Amino acid sequence: MSYPNLRHIRLFCACVQLGSMSRAAEQIGVTQPAASQGLARMEAIFGAPLIDTRSGTARATPEGRIVHARAQRALELIRTGVARLRGPGGGQAAETRLTLPHLRALAAFAEGGSFSAAARILRQSEPAVHRTARDAEATLRTPLFEGSGRAIRLSSAGLSAARWSRLALNELDNAAAEIRELRGRFEGHVALGTLPLARTGIVPRAITAVGARHALASFSIAEGRYEALLRDLEMGRIDILVGALRPHLASSTLEQEELFTYRLSVVARAGHPLAGRRNLDVSDLAEYPWVMAREGTPSRAVFTALASRFPPGKPALRSVETGSLGVARGILMESDHLALFSPLQIDYEMQAGFLSPLDFEVDDPGLAIGITTRKRWLPTALQREFIDTLRTVARAAAHPQTPQGPANTTPDL
Repeated sequence: MSYPNLRHIRLFCACVQLGSMSRAAEQIGVTQPAASQGLARMEAIFGAPLIDTRSGTARATPEGRIVHARAQRALELIRTGVARLRGPGGGQAAETRLTLPHLRALAAFAEGGSFSAAARILRQSEPAVHRTARDAEATLRTPLFEGSGRAIRLSSAGLSAARWSRLALNELDNAAAEIRELRGRFEGHVALGTLPLARTGIVPRAITAVGARHALASFSIAEGRYEALLRDLEMGRIDILVGALRPHLASSTLEQEELFTYRLSVVARAGHPLAGRRNLDVSDLAEYPWVMAREGTPSRAVFTALASRFPPGKPALRSVETGSLGVARGILMESDHLALFSPLQIDYEMQAGFLSPLDFEVDDPGLAIGITTRKRWLPTALQREFIDTLRTVARAAAHPQTPQGPANTTPDL
């Protein structure tokens, strides 16, 4: 979307707080005609009247209240971010000189990792983005970049500035989305990160359910290592991370919510030599190669504990390590490999008769599956609905209906 400039945002917020356009213009230091033009530009950008002056007092319209709440959050992010960089009382002048192009340049550099990538993201020339980012650095009087040439990167201060820049821009994006929601148009966006234990079950079902109700809603799904997705969440590139929770969250800015807990099973292809056999033990499992999750994941920890029980002289055949569920499923269906999966991860393959759990009780404390979000994140109505739908889908997954007929061989979740 197009963004209003920060001076106009401050002017609008002052107008709402003071109830007067003229007093707001005086406080911000602009003329009355300039203030009127600034407000008109904001109303054009958000596509709605933001101030009603018919009563003789400047009052926010319903759309204006949405923009005011989000704008206040954006300005607070900038204010506290600059204060942390410059120290108490040292950043007020820098704060008022920052512009939206400064924020966009820093956020784009953090996303792309270079000035050339940032230029592509912003659809601007690389020299223009470079100048804007360096001007932000001069405005803040803090080194935001380190290195040189192709090795240039954000400093720790630069990463911090890019983070609050991205989060401030997100607030303005969400203001526009909430105005459309106010009019019954759910055209907003849900930015997700997914981990292996959630991306094939509850996430697709939740997206399908919400998408059926709101055809114009859009979703983006980022996949990757937990640590990388956690950084994306902190930086505002995604808003919700869905998957296995960690007992100790290594971030003071994030919070977790458990949706349900399930256990892992040893899984093999239909027709595997161990399929259909009862009361398997660890010596049976030690005869076959394994597909393992990556080191540092909860599933890998369960596998390591299981492999430690294999008979002496029979080390685990650690054949494949992968974080790709698609690769793991393909190997299982084409070979005698074994793997640890939740039945929810292979629900479609189980229904089709391609894969099935073996008759072996895994000593698994259970994996907590849930969502991780930023602590002060304020979701739009669409984003709240998506989270509520995730909760509903998760409850159904945790308590599946037992079919009539033969006993269900799927372990209790």
